[in-house]
Amino acid sequence: MTFSKSAHLYDALYTTDRDYEAQAAKIDRWIRERLPSARTLLDVACGTGLHLQALQELYDVTGIDVCEEMAEIARGRLPGALIHVGDMRDFQLMARFDAVICMFSSITYAGSMGGLRATAATLYEHVAPGGVCIVEPFIPAEAWVDGLLGLRTKREDDRVIAMVDMAQREGSEVRREIGYAVATSAGIELIRECHEFYVFSAADYIEAFNAAGFAVGFDPQGFDPSRGMYVLTRP
Repeated sequence: MTFSKSAHLYDALYTTDRDYEAQAAKIDRWIRERLPSARTLLDVACGTGLHLQALQELYDVTGIDVCEEMAEIARGRLPGALIHVGDMRDFQLMARFDAVICMFSSITYAGSMGGLRATAATLYEHVAPGGVCIVEPFIPAEAWVDGLLGLRTKREDDRVIAMVDMAQREGSEVRREIGYAVATSAGIELIRECHEFYVFSAADYIEAFNAAGFAVGFDPQGFDPSRGMYVLTRP
C-alpha cells in the first residue's frame, strides 16, 4: 500500500514545511462561509491525522485512509476519533458529514479518469445535503515538468532521515520512485517505494465533480497557488 513502508517517517518529513494549524483555519473558513452550522467532518486520505488533530477542537472528526499503517498512527494521535481504512473510490461509511475534505493532492491516487469520477461520486454520497467538500488538487497536467529530482531531509536527536525521489510521466500516468535512508546509532535502514498516480487537468476535475452532482467552486490561492483548492457544495 502507499506509504506502508514509510509511514513511521511521514510526520518527521512533512511537518517542517506545512503549517497544519494555519491550513485548518483556512479549511474552517471555507466551510463556515458556506455552512456556518457545520459540526461533523470527514477527512478522506487522512494520513497520520495531522489535519484532523488541528480540526478536532472545531468539529466532530472522522478519518479514513487506504493505508493501515497511516491509519494506525492517526488513531494514536486522535484516540477519541473513528479512523477507518478504505479506498477513496468506493468506501462506504453509512454516514453523511457536514464537511468532507481530501488534502495534500491525495485525489491523484484515484488512478484514472474513471477512478476520479468514482471518487467524486463517493465523496458526494458522504456529504450531507447543503454540506461542503474541499479537495486539494495536484498541479494541473499542463503544468507538469518531467524529470525533476526531489530531496527532503530531517535531523533529529536520535536519527537522520534523507528522502530522495524522481517521477516520470507517460501520458497522464506518473510513476514516482522514492528512496529513504534512516541513520541511527543502531545502523542504517534503507526503504524504497514506488507510487503510481494520475495527473488531471482542471477540466477533468470539473467534469468529475459536476457529474457527481456538486456545485463547483475554486479558490485559486488554496494553500498553494500552483494547486489552488476546489470548494464544492452539495445542493
